Amino acid sequence: MDRLFQGFFAFLKRELAPSHRRIVEASRTATKSTITTALATAMQVLGPFGPLFAYRIGQPGLSLGIFEGALTITLAAAIQAAIVPITGKLLDYPGLIMAFFFVVFAGIGYFSAHTKLFMLFALTAIGTISTIYVGIFEPGMIGWGSTYTFDGILVATLVMVTLDTVIWPSPPEPRLLESIAADLERARQRLQLVGRRYLDPMLEPLPPPSVRSTLAPNLSLLESVKEKTKPVPARLRALLEAVVTAERLYLEVERLAVLEEEHVPPDMGENYIQSLTAVLESLNNALAQRAQDVRAGLVGPDVPAPHVAAPHETILLLNDLNARTAAAIDTSKALASPEVLGFTDGLQKIAYLLEPREKPPESIAAKAAVVEDSVPRRTFVDPAAFRFAVKLGAAVTLALLVGLTTQRADLQTILWSVVVTGLPNTYGAVLRKTYLRLVGCLMGGLAVLVAMLIVSQHFDSFAAYLAAIFVVTIFSTYVAQSSEWLGYAGIQTGMTFMICYVGVGPTSDIYKPLWRFWGIVLGVLTSGFVFLFLLPEYANDKLIKSLDRLLRIVLSFGKEVMKGDIGEQQIASAEQRFSAVLLEVLNMADQARLEGRRAAVNSAAAVEVEGIATRIAYRFEVIARVRDLRSEANLPEKVQQIRAVLDERCCSFFESLLSQFELAHLPKEPVPSLAEPARPGTNDLNPLIDDLETAGKDEYQRWTPEGRNAFFAQLESYRRLAILLASVSTELSTIIPP
Repeated sequence: MDRLFQGFFAFLKRELAPSHRRIVEASRTATKSTITTALATAMQVLGPFGPLFAYRIGQPGLSLGIFEGALTITLAAAIQAAIVPITGKLLDYPGLIMAFFFVVFAGIGYFSAHTKLFMLFALTAIGTISTIYVGIFEPGMIGWGSTYTFDGILVATLVMVTLDTVIWPSPPEPRLLESIAADLERARQRLQLVGRRYLDPMLEPLPPPSVRSTLAPNLSLLESVKEKTKPVPARLRALLEAVVTAERLYLEVERLAVLEEEHVPPDMGENYIQSLTAVLESLNNALAQRAQDVRAGLVGPDVPAPHVAAPHETILLLNDLNARTAAAIDTSKALASPEVLGFTDGLQKIAYLLEPREKPPESIAAKAAVVEDSVPRRTFVDPAAFRFAVKLGAAVTLALLVGLTTQRADLQTILWSVVVTGLPNTYGAVLRKTYLRLVGCLMGGLAVLVAMLIVSQHFDSFAAYLAAIFVVTIFSTYVAQSSEWLGYAGIQTGMTFMICYVGVGPTSDIYKPLWRFWGIVLGVLTSGFVFLFLLPEYANDKLIKSLDRLLRIVLSFGKEVMKGDIGEQQIASAEQRFSAVLLEVLNMADQARLEGRRAAVNSAAAVEVEGIATRIAYRFEVIARVRDLRSEANLPEKVQQIRAVLDERCCSFFESLLSQFELAHLPKEPVPSLAEPARPGTNDLNPLIDDLETAGKDEYQRWTPEGRNAFFAQLESYRRLAILLASVSTELSTIIPP
């Protein structure tokens, strides 16, 4: 039992570790909520919807500009103008009420599922349309109830727009860079502890491996950067690469944390320990420098050249260290453990991740800005959006039916709760998310009870009421910025408090808050029930399909390169297709972590595969660029023949690999037929690469310097491709089939 509590408190300590940006963002959201509550109370706007709107829309990562604010007020006004006469008609035909709710919210779900405006539209609509629910029990309150809701939305929108654009703006890119830099710093500190423990087994054991990943909040911030600042494609790719690199470094360091328990063998010699110490120190400095560069806004090709050299030198040192380790293992029976090489291999992966990609030519980056995104267009009816629309409409309708059976007007909160929890583009782990939201409901209910017993009964001032709201909202927003294990509970805590406490004002009457609390719980359960049993979808399944699409894009790009019929514009178009699907893979990988052990294993493997796929695509890009040179026409026929066979073998192996993966994981999907029934291996590539090198060395003195550079660039890319294809084969084999 003691170990269980120690593990739980250690988990909370990691999840709730303070940071400057986290405190600032929590303070901004709490300020928006508190000011909105103060203005709404001073203007005698009844109901909690305005403060709830400010709290939910004002979460970190979301900001309301002038356009979004004007759109919100216009939408609320339009619904406000139409809802009162519609309510009068619907009350004469009660059977149409449920159909009306289903159609409205299914439409909102369908048309805004793929935008960041879903929550804005859905909350605006549910706040105003819930007037119908109130009108069923209190017909005389239809007009006033609708007016209060609109006034609350108006006040909240004006407060958020003013704070987000004038008083306290928070640009998303600096927040993203700070978050990435913090991830790199945590990885550096963790690697430092792992290295010390590996070299000195007498030190205290490492704390448990961290389960926290910042991939989800970083991807959310990246989407905000894409929408708000609209960076050029080259900058967006560099930011995406920085996010992915930070996540992969996190995974590699945690793998080393498992291997450190083996410790360095005592008979490896003093030279080995000194070399390993130098490698660890070099990686520590490289991580610290990378974090510093990211904070300064230097990512991707913007990293200064002196900073790039350090990881490259470390890679050379590790290659020498691995060679010496392998030789020692061959000659010593005491060193038969694979963990000796496993630790240095892990360090080598970290060094490779810290070695940035070369900067692409400016012409490609320039053309990428004008190339139309050629990701497959959605069909006339988007299946994913349609399924979400049906589930959202069904959940709202079922919640309305449940609420009507209680004969309580206060239970309109069941509708609010369904809309807030029924988020688009979220898949799987419905039960776990429902449990976490119920924990948040319980925490929010306890906060309401404490506020009523302490603040409402002992303080009569308006300031004490606002102080209680500020304290609870800053705490809940701080918790909501944790990983998915606490994030759902944190945001649900704040919403429960805003609805139950702010909705009834500074009073000690506990019955209205209890009914509102019961409505929130029923809404969470209703939403979980519908999304669990009606057209269920799982992140792990979507992850496999997205990963297959990503690899198919790389394979298609490689085939075009090998045919030689590709230019800079096609390269830029392929990069855009790849980046779009890459974001989808990362999003699904992050959601799959909550679906159990199998999905968590597949999630980690998918992140590794996408990193290798990125490097494979880059090697194809290098080959494409050098083959576009005029000097290619002067290559000897023997060199061209060997290269053609090598091209065909690379693509055949890659395609065979994908077909085997699809047969194991996508049995219902059509698998392209293979050009060759036999599956070639990467060992078949190395002799051809050696033959190509021999043929080139026999002739290269006759070539121009430009031709020689092009040939050896391709030769190096072929050697890297052989290694990368073997790596992707290994990683794909770790993905657990259904």
